[in-house]
Amino acid sequence: MAEAFSWGPGDLRELEGNLLDERSSRWMYLRLAEMDDQRERAELLRSLADFEEKHTGLWEKLLLHLDRRVPGERRMADHRILVLLARLFGVGAVLPIVHKGEVDAIAKYKRQAARWRDPAAQEVFPGILRDEIAHEVDTFNAMRGAGATRGGLRSAILGANDGLGSILALAAGVAGATRSSPLVLMAGVAGLIAGAVSMAASNYVSVKAEQEGYAAHVRIQREAAEAAPEVKGAQLQAAYRAKGLTGAEAEQVVSRLMEKPEEFLRALLAEEHGLAGDHVESPPRLAAYTGLAFILAGLIPILPFLVLPATPGVIASVVLTGVALFFAGVLRALSTLHPFLRSGAEMVLIGMGSATATYMVGLAMGGAVG
Repeated sequence: MAEAFSWGPGDLRELEGNLLDERSSRWMYLRLAEMDDQRERAELLRSLADFEEKHTGLWEKLLLHLDRRVPGERRMADHRILVLLARLFGVGAVLPIVHKGEVDAIAKYKRQAARWRDPAAQEVFPGILRDEIAHEVDTFNAMRGAGATRGGLRSAILGANDGLGSILALAAGVAGATRSSPLVLMAGVAGLIAGAVSMAASNYVSVKAEQEGYAAHVRIQREAAEAAPEVKGAQLQAAYRAKGLTGAEAEQVVSRLMEKPEEFLRALLAEEHGLAGDHVESPPRLAAYTGLAFILAGLIPILPFLVLPATPGVIASVVLTGVALFFAGVLRALSTLHPFLRSGAEMVLIGMGSATATYMVGLAMGGAVG
């Protein structure tokens, strides 16, 4: 006979956390919907908020059933940061994090459903999991439609991260070697120009090469689909069978796709090469984002040397750049999908580590030549 389930303190804290998360998610979805200029996507976000309100009611009912106090309203830090970033960069830029949140929620509720064998809890999970899985699909589709906006953001983050770290390291090294603020400024400006040009050119070449490779795959697959549609259709059926579809199901799906040549082509690219979407980003535009972000971010470490001597200038530069690095790390989380605080802390540690090493080298060089 199975042992009766007993709620422990940790379980109850998790249960309260579920309610707080759903409430805060509802607030986040409503704020995102308010600022979204795409009507269909805004309606989707409002519908997700309605589901979160429904889930809040279910968790609240379970807490009351267990004679637990229902916690008050609270906005979670991650949700506040997402809303702030959406105001700065647009709703489309934060959708990958929103999608990851839905995926994480599914995994969390599955783990809880396996542990919480209380009949009252077991009544809650089927409906919530069904809704969360539907949310994951909806946010994934919305995220795919926002792909073009993310390329510009990624390029800007790339330039800003490198500008902060490399110029801080350069300024620290020159300050350690010369103890001269004018020399630090001259070296910093030279580093800004050289770094911005180099980063912009590298990003241009990288994006252009990626697009050319994508275009080559599209051309080859298009020609193959036109010349031998039966062969390509058989390959696509085999790929779908490997994913678990029956032979009849795979044949039906492929036959429907073949009625629309462009959809058939997209399916071939996705299954055979892992490619999806249309690579329409402009290499010059993305290169400009990278170069401009490098310059704007790289100015931060050298600004203190305009008004301060070398040693206090280094201290002020480290403080200002540390704050900027943390914010840059938070922005980087939009691409890496890491937790915001972890991503920010990583950026600070990496940037400060390189600056410290370069400063020590500068001190040693200054001592050797001085």
